[in-house]
Amino acid sequence: MENLKRYKRLLILVLTPILLSPMVIAIDEPEMRCAYGIAIMAVFWVTEVTPLAVTSLLPLIIFPFLGLLPAKVVCMQYMKDTNILLLGGLLIALAIERWNVHKRVALLVLLMVGTQPRRLMLGFMVTTAFISMWITNTATTAMMTPIMEAVLKQLDKKFHKDGGEEKDEKEQLEADEEAAANVIDNGNSIQHEEETMRYNVKEGTVSNSDTMTKLVINSKDNEEYERHRQLCKAMLLCICYSANIGGTGTLTGTAPQLVLAGQVDDVFPKAPSVSFIFWFVYAFPQMLIFLLIAWIYLQAMFLGIGLRHFSFLKRMCGKGAPKSDKGKEMYDVMKKQYDDLGPVTYAEITVLINFLMLVLLWFFREPKFMPGWGELFKAKYISDGTAAIIIGFLLFQLPSQTPEIFAKGRPKKKLPSKTILEWKYVSEKFPWNVLFLLGAGFALATACKESGLSLYLSCQLSSLKSIPESALVFIICTMLTFLTEITSNTATATILLPILASLGQSIGVNPLYMMVPATVCASFAFMLPVATPPNAIVFGTGRLTVADMAKAGFGMNIIGILLVTLSINTWGYEYYDLGTFPEWARASESMKDACYPNATIAMGNSTLANSTFFY
Repeated sequence: MENLKRYKRLLILVLTPILLSPMVIAIDEPEMRCAYGIAIMAVFWVTEVTPLAVTSLLPLIIFPFLGLLPAKVVCMQYMKDTNILLLGGLLIALAIERWNVHKRVALLVLLMVGTQPRRLMLGFMVTTAFISMWITNTATTAMMTPIMEAVLKQLDKKFHKDGGEEKDEKEQLEADEEAAANVIDNGNSIQHEEETMRYNVKEGTVSNSDTMTKLVINSKDNEEYERHRQLCKAMLLCICYSANIGGTGTLTGTAPQLVLAGQVDDVFPKAPSVSFIFWFVYAFPQMLIFLLIAWIYLQAMFLGIGLRHFSFLKRMCGKGAPKSDKGKEMYDVMKKQYDDLGPVTYAEITVLINFLMLVLLWFFREPKFMPGWGELFKAKYISDGTAAIIIGFLLFQLPSQTPEIFAKGRPKKKLPSKTILEWKYVSEKFPWNVLFLLGAGFALATACKESGLSLYLSCQLSSLKSIPESALVFIICTMLTFLTEITSNTATATILLPILASLGQSIGVNPLYMMVPATVCASFAFMLPVATPPNAIVFGTGRLTVADMAKAGFGMNIIGILLVTLSINTWGYEYYDLGTFPEWARASESMKDACYPNATIAMGNSTLANSTFFY
């Protein structure tokens, strides 16, 4: 058994292509060869026998060898407009991280909301979700978790083994700061490999006990200590939950949204592009609602709040909460971390201005309610990627210190670079793996289309037309939500979105009705530490067990499924005009003939021959 575990990786690598080979031996057709290649990649992605990015390079080998696509065509899929959008978005994220703009914003908001636990939880959730909209969930969680830990350690003091003799406050704060710095240094880079974090949790190298504070409990303190433990659990879970939720709010928040944008462009060239504003109008309200529900849910789950309480709303808002020494200590911890950042620098202001410029460029390129700046140029010539690269280019040119003309003789501080971004820094920190993942998704979509696999799936899935559309969306959301607990959200979206596109086309439903909710649910990984790096990071603090995460996460999954199903059938239904089957998604005559080759001969001008079943 030990030998089997030792060689598990090698066995999967070797046996997977062999065991799946009957697919192409029995039916040597392009569709089945394409399905064979996708199946191999799906197994490698799910089992993670190689890094996700390495598996993402397999289309460059598989599709040319199987005679599906020329190597030149496959290579082109790895640097498309969507990849450029990701590139530009990550450049601004790198600039934000390098100059600690995100940490300053986070601490400033937390200082403003106060230290009453319920308001503090809301402050952490709103801040984490907002930052996660613009930089990766992993980097956001790695930055927020040490701040939360430093706050919780102030509450731990009452239960220390030393019988109540607390450390000197300055010494304790320094220890907290050192721990925070270690986590941020090790995890704040957006190149932090997601599959590595999941692997560490699987192998048990992310400890759930090493960092546990040594506590002693007196009998009379049992009840108070249990409340303290529950508060700590709620506070930590709110970080990873809000990071996962916040990432769904913008097109560049997480990779599945970019996979959707690229897949729509590939499969339906005549469809409107999935732009920043196209996604934001639907996803942002949904994100806010889910965040509010998650805040209430965590309180009900861990802090004993329910509708039966007469003072429910008063307690939720934290009104009338008495000030305590503990509250002051928590405030002091956050204030010290903020003060350690020093005064606002020229570089931070420059990054913030460029960030706001990028958001405005994205919003007003095609705002729908008024002519956008994109109309000043030829139609379809300007994209969100263009705006992202404009700002990205500027970040390499703008100085990180106040120009001499404005300095007025003030001494300059020694900074890590002369410009906001330098290529050496970017090349070290940039998450190239995400670009490869997106490229693999586009290569899969192109192979499905060119091989005829999309057509084959459309024909096979047409029998699902008998299922009500809303029920089908609910089933898809449920499947994606629980599947992403054990697989990468990007890999899940990459594999399933082309299938859902074919499903919508085959049953005469706007494909976006299936693809948009599936994309959102691909990021709803709340149950397991292994599901996503944010979960693994908070699990590594030692204050949570797998049972804690599974119990709370299951409820979050159910809430997410119901909310997405509701949102896509309400404002999403109207905004995307999902009640009509769009012209760009209509199947060609060749597709109808391929699915029903004998229909016209057998029935002449019958209903089936002239059916609008495939529109």
